[in-house]
Amino acid sequence: MLSVLLLCAGCGAGGGSEVDTNNDLTSANLDTSDVLFEPDRLLQVSIEMDPAEYDILRHEGRFFSQVLAGCAADFEYSHFKARVSVDGVMLPDVDIRKKGFLGSLSASRPSFKLNFDTHEPGRRLESLERMTLNNNRQDPGNTHQCITYGMFRATGLPVPRCNFAQVSVNGQDLGIYSHVESIKNHFLRRNFGSDSGNLYEAQLGDFGVHTKENFQLKNNLEINDRSDLDMVVSALQADDDNLPGLLEQVVDVDKFLSHWAMESISGHWDSATGLANNYYVYRDPSTDLFRYIPWGTDAAMVINHGFAPRAGPLYRFTAIPARLFKIPQYRDRYLDRVLQLLDEVWDEQALYDEVDRIADLTGVGDEELAQVRAFIAQQEDRIRAAVAGELEQTEWTIADRPVVCNEDRLVTISGSFSHGLGYFEYTSQDGDLLTTPAVARAPALEPGVGVSGDSVSLTLAGNQDGTVRLALISIEGAEFGADEIRFSADASTLTLIELGGPGGFRIIGLGGAGNIIFDEPPELDQSPSLHFSADLWLLGDGGIVQLFGN
Repeated sequence: MLSVLLLCAGCGAGGGSEVDTNNDLTSANLDTSDVLFEPDRLLQVSIEMDPAEYDILRHEGRFFSQVLAGCAADFEYSHFKARVSVDGVMLPDVDIRKKGFLGSLSASRPSFKLNFDTHEPGRRLESLERMTLNNNRQDPGNTHQCITYGMFRATGLPVPRCNFAQVSVNGQDLGIYSHVESIKNHFLRRNFGSDSGNLYEAQLGDFGVHTKENFQLKNNLEINDRSDLDMVVSALQADDDNLPGLLEQVVDVDKFLSHWAMESISGHWDSATGLANNYYVYRDPSTDLFRYIPWGTDAAMVINHGFAPRAGPLYRFTAIPARLFKIPQYRDRYLDRVLQLLDEVWDEQALYDEVDRIADLTGVGDEELAQVRAFIAQQEDRIRAAVAGELEQTEWTIADRPVVCNEDRLVTISGSFSHGLGYFEYTSQDGDLLTTPAVARAPALEPGVGVSGDSVSLTLAGNQDGTVRLALISIEGAEFGADEIRFSADASTLTLIELGGPGGFRIIGLGGAGNIIFDEPPELDQSPSLHFSADLWLLGDGGIVQLFGN
């Protein structure tokens, strides 16, 4: 069964290559979008846009430091116009923006959101109004996303369709991207029969008094009634005896148990139950119950949680799984569901076969596939051990507290080096200018895997009156070699640490926007001459705990 559903990314009537301008997508006779998600079809997507605007687009993104400081809530990407060709079908004046929250951000290979309707209302490509193109930065074998969605599909849950595209921008080949169905009205009508319910996207969002504010309402914006979230928040305030009756009036708990179980099985840690991230909830108007929709599975199919390796695979980071796991009847149902899906959906050979099929289609090699094959080999035994209580798990739950933007923690760090000798300085929380004489070590290559790409590390090591500080700079490999390198979201970054203390070191701050200017193009293994300046978000009390709990 799984092998069929993994292949069936889009199963339905075919269609022609002409652009569809019909707005009415409610009739199955008009929906020809399956043809764009055929699993063995490698779309050819060519994007042409103003080079200066593309340079702005590719460098945009929120910084992890901003998120930790609680100052990224209002971030929005800029929109531009592009001329787009999809398998030879030309669409002028397409709205384009960068896509990504943190981990997938790249300046050299950005992910894209395309909207055909914005500047030409009613325009469709095979019934699709939009395309989502993911750069696979966290998916070097091109396998995590489509395979994970296939496992959710085999569970009977609503999931986006998925296949692949070869993408170029202004003639530059950017390689293989995952083409994932956008979670918009078309998706809702296909899966729920109606798009009239409220659809929310979670970015570190949960059903808490404060964390509910991190749900972004994606439709019904004119009405802007978010009171349905409050019904779930209110239900979760009940004691264990009353919670079941109240929660099942607002959430499809049985379907949620399947969703939760599959997030655990698929190693989808950056998720609803693993990190309060990368998921949608939709209030199905036919039942008035919230349903979960998986999203952002590029970091799935890995053994350990990206932020909390000791958390184990039975995720319960958010309020609903944390509460249900403490109630015996629900804990037993969840664990039984995990075992049921292991028996009925997990098919090791089918997964290996799908990995091989994707490798042949997209041209990836054994090095890029080693991690996902190791995951498939280990995961079933690991999950069964966790269910049996034989695997240590540390409970890790989100903190339901207001995230306050601490702009008072924003300072500037700068420095100057000539042939490796110089200094860097920043202002401390107490307002003192701390200047640290330092050495800029020769840049070193940090090999990456596949499209995740290499990076280059540049360490600025200094000592001020016996206090050792390191400014650790990581540069996206494709950007290294230019005279100027811009710090860019999660791709080219700066971290300031101080050695000593109980843990051996402490993180003083994380970098934000800024740049490095080299006196001459930098080379590996040669001491650089450079000047740099960047925002520095000091990590005081709170930081990671403010967002992620204990």
